[in-house]
Amino acid sequence: MDTQTFINQAAAGDAVGAKDLLNDLLAAKAFEALDARKIEMAQSLFGGEKEVEVQNTADTPIEEE
Repeated sequence: MDTQTFINQAAAGDAVGAKDLLNDLLAAKAFEALDARKIEMAQSLFGGEKEVEVQNTADTPIEEE
């Protein structure tokens, strides 16, 4: 999936294919930007000092009060 394919589809008159590919390309760019922003925000909040360990508690029974 790249811009050259999008250009080829648009030039060939494949409007539906070009539209779908453009949507996919834009969504991928948006998610890349979002991921970069999330990392930037996490570093500013936590200072990048230490990693947080996440424990898998899927097999741990839930205690009832």
